[in-house]
Amino acid sequence: MMIAPTGALFIVQSGIPSPGAIPLDERLHVLGRIPIADIDFDNPFVSRRHAEISFSESGGGSGYSIRDLGSKNGTFVDGVRISEHPRALKGGEIVELGEGQVVATFALKAGTVTLPHADVRTSVPAAAPTGTLNTATSEGLSVDPSKREVYMAGTPIVPPLTRKEFDVLELLWERRGEACSKDEISARGWPERPPGSVTDQEISQCVHRIRKRVEPDPGAPRYVELMRGFGYRLNPLG
Repeated sequence: MMIAPTGALFIVQSGIPSPGAIPLDERLHVLGRIPIADIDFDNPFVSRRHAEISFSESGGGSGYSIRDLGSKNGTFVDGVRISEHPRALKGGEIVELGEGQVVATFALKAGTVTLPHADVRTSVPAAAPTGTLNTATSEGLSVDPSKREVYMAGTPIVPPLTRKEFDVLELLWERRGEACSKDEISARGWPERPPGSVTDQEISQCVHRIRKRVEPDPGAPRYVELMRGFGYRLNPLG
């Protein structure tokens, strides 16, 4: 007897005009662009058949998995690029389509997985990291490159930033207080792309997503400051 899907959600956080939760109630969902995909995304960096999420039974168990369908810009799970081989999904994973162009969280409808929204930070106190952090920023934004974690007042931001978001923020953190040019930002965030191929819009979208994660008010940023006509600067103390 075929087991029915337990039910899951693909919670899109950024990259499309209307983010939100998409139910995954079928055994197979193709993610991509219309008219091919079962779940379509209006984003030019997403392939027509980009990835698929499937529900199956194997080895006496059942569950969801995701695999890339040969997309041009790749599919990433928790910052790691996946291939055509299925990658199991347990709930809580950050999924990126097109290197952070579309960012979503995979969540199980049933079970104990609790997923905070991308704008919500954990309220559980955590010890401030040591060694790589400037203690002067312990009351504000801080970055630990060795752990690839971002902290607000010593508390890690959950869920973590995507790979591209962290790489860009890490550069700004390394150069905090100094202006970083768009060329420097594109080289750090898009190392696989040739110089000059990353658009201002791609950079601004990435910075917008970073601000949504680290700024108390993304509309009036305290930390990531625009240097008009040049790039961005990180002000750790706001």
